[in-house]
Amino acid sequence: MARAGIAKYRQIGQDLAARIGRGEFQPGTPLPSQALLSREYGVTLMTLRQALGLLETDGLIAQLPGRGTYVTPVPTLDLRSLNSLAEDLRQQGVELATVVLGCRLRALPAGVAAALDRLRGEPALRLERLRRIGRRPAVHQVSWVPAPWCEALLDVDFEAASLYRSLEQHGRLAIVRATESLRARALPAAIATAVGKPAGRPVLVAERITYDARNLPIVHDLATIVDDSISVLAQRAHRGTELSWAANG
Repeated sequence: MARAGIAKYRQIGQDLAARIGRGEFQPGTPLPSQALLSREYGVTLMTLRQALGLLETDGLIAQLPGRGTYVTPVPTLDLRSLNSLAEDLRQQGVELATVVLGCRLRALPAGVAAALDRLRGEPALRLERLRRIGRRPAVHQVSWVPAPWCEALLDVDFEAASLYRSLEQHGRLAIVRATESLRARALPAAIATAVGKPAGRPVLVAERITYDARNLPIVHDLATIVDDSISVLAQRAHRGTELSWAANG
């Protein structure tokens, strides 16, 4: 495993990540103890802990005081849920970090205006976020909220707050349903730059329209799935098909 020019703890981190990726250590299960791993790799506990620190930063493991080190559970995102992306993951013990790339009033583009039953050029809040699992870019998300609710959201800290919860709190809206469609497309150059991925690679895009209690469309959301570990799962039964998102490893 030794490779010239690469620190020992980084080599161990890469090897453990590969073993997790191969399924040697399953999501939700504990890793061997630090003492066993340090003996296996022939390093001190300090070096082993540096390697584990890398894996934790990348979102592959969670170190739980008094309980050990566990492979990050596989988060399943139910497309029927009205929870935010971050809330769904948090309920499963996976913390999704949010970086706000832009939050300002913009004119509605034609396609979004049509989806929201508004006029092209009307003012709306355009919220652009990058969702990360550890240091890995997972989802690039652009949400549009039209008037009269858009101005009430300008001062919200969306790195800490949910868009849905903010609409309920500041816009006094009751969110009752959403429709969602999925399609594959090539990663646009603008998003590729934001997520550090090559433009043109195939990605999955989820478009969601959210409605209030009056059945009015209030949010247009476009989520571009850029992490290869995230997939859509279909559970088929006699009464229909249930869809969900999953992030493996």
